[in-house]
Amino acid sequence: VSELDEIVFLLSKAGYVGRKAERLVKKIEKMKLPQRPPKGILRHVHLFLYGLIMVAAFIAFAFIAHQQDSQDSLADFVKVQFGDEVDPTLGLFSGCYEKQLKDGWDARVRYVQTQSDRGKGNFEYCLDDGLQTWVFATAQSETACKDKFALRSAEERSTSFDLLDAKGDQWLLQTGNAISGFQLGEIDPSRFEIECGTQSVEGGTASSTEELCPVMTVDVDAIGFSGSHDWSKTFVLLENLNSEVVQFYQRPVFIGDSLGSEGYELLFFAGRRWVLASATKLLTDKTENDDPFNMEN
Repeated sequence: VSELDEIVFLLSKAGYVGRKAERLVKKIEKMKLPQRPPKGILRHVHLFLYGLIMVAAFIAFAFIAHQQDSQDSLADFVKVQFGDEVDPTLGLFSGCYEKQLKDGWDARVRYVQTQSDRGKGNFEYCLDDGLQTWVFATAQSETACKDKFALRSAEERSTSFDLLDAKGDQWLLQTGNAISGFQLGEIDPSRFEIECGTQSVEGGTASSTEELCPVMTVDVDAIGFSGSHDWSKTFVLLENLNSEVVQFYQRPVFIGDSLGSEGYELLFFAGRRWVLASATKLLTDKTENDDPFNMEN
């Protein structure tokens, strides 16, 4: 249509349509439309709008970055349960972990074990380009990727700042063996002392020993402990120099009544199950062919 209008306009200008149309075309060509440039602030409205949008975008970015830096929305405390079938020492790192903040716009939090008498484990995010996922280390380290003991296994890299997003994933030891029975959950801050400390619980205390059985004896009519080792038949509560019951994982430690070549035998809870072990081997380094633990479900 526009091309036809142009053709008719040219024909009118050449006089083929009539003198009246020719005069009208020439009048149109000489006509100048008045220009009314914006005055005052109207000349800069687009700049104000652009600047306002940019300021709003930077404010939103700063807010999100601050939230990532402070990690206010993440769980303050988490509780971890490691399976100990593959590596018995993992039971030492079951328990409560507390959030620790790190500096930097892209910083990710770490979770550090609160019961340091058991272990010094921590969960941290590995920023290594070849990994980029959550890892677990048996000691706090500035090189989490290098000193990792276990890591989250996933086909894709983890982009989440929240450790709890990895609770449903399979975790692997550094050797590649899968950790079975791994559980991870959030602890309500109001219940932290109850879950992880010795605060009163329904009239009693988590560490109360008043109702504990002072002596336990193996049932001679049952099979007893597995293995060829001749374990003690009687176990009593282990007390310190102040006559206080020694506890581990908020449960009492029992000591056998016999002293063998490997020292006294200890019966204690290791986070997932009760463990019977010789005291001497607990204090020595474990080799590949030496397992000091006798696991009892």
